[in-house]
Amino acid sequence: MRRTRGSLWSNGSWERTILIHNKYYMAQPNYSEIQKLLSEYKEEDVKIYIAYLKDSYDKNSYWMEKRSSEQYANYFSIVVREWLVFDGKHITLQSTGISYDYVALKNKMLLIYPDSKIDMSLVYKGDTFSFSKENGKISYKHEISNPFWQNEKDIIWGYVVIKNGRGEFLTRMSLADLLKHKATAKTQAIWNSWLTEMYRKTLMKKACSEHFKDIFTGIEDQDNENYQPEVTTMEQRSYIDEINEISNIDDLKKYWETNKGKWKEFAYEITRRKSEILESLPVDLNLPTK
Repeated sequence: MRRTRGSLWSNGSWERTILIHNKYYMAQPNYSEIQKLLSEYKEEDVKIYIAYLKDSYDKNSYWMEKRSSEQYANYFSIVVREWLVFDGKHITLQSTGISYDYVALKNKMLLIYPDSKIDMSLVYKGDTFSFSKENGKISYKHEISNPFWQNEKDIIWGYVVIKNGRGEFLTRMSLADLLKHKATAKTQAIWNSWLTEMYRKTLMKKACSEHFKDIFTGIEDQDNENYQPEVTTMEQRSYIDEINEISNIDDLKKYWETNKGKWKEFAYEITRRKSEILESLPVDLNLPTK
């Protein structure tokens, strides 16, 4: 069967059909080969990882089919070296590499310092917060104005308090700091869908890198692959937000024609959003044969 390729800005529904069509004729990850490469590891952990890869393929085929068995085995090995389990929930794969959520970061902390007390929270408009530090001991008080109705638009900052045998540490991040991390992320769709979760991850990552960098270097290096530090200006952040608001291929094409060349990563952001739109389109499974 001859594979047909859509043009860069062809009809979105047709391109989506081709994308699904190719899914069945391009190689999926070789799960048996990956499992053999991981034979030295705990069988149950490998089974969990393989099951996660299989479950993830349908929605991530456009980048998963480009990875080799060795790459998949390496992802697993990297996580094991951190003494963590690649569970597909708190540690996942995305097009940019391995992603750790804030629970995974907390689990790593508890593995190294089992006595750790970790308190993390976002602060909303109307909340009051106070803290003091005396002789290395942190005291703080966070009064939540309305615990039953919290809107992410009302978040003003966040904090993490960690207490263990190494000491007591308070890490704070303003909303501007959190938004700066969002602006530099390559995974805008995830940020837009899970904003508060990503804020929590950012807070925990900041606390770990500031006060426990020696035990989080590996995780930090991996997670930094999900960010592009050169995107820092307010203008660039504005373009990224506008791109993420576009919901169809025709409008995305018009936006590209009007704004192309604005900055180094503009083409990357357009391509990323295009892939997300195509993945969300309905599909006619009566596929053409030529």
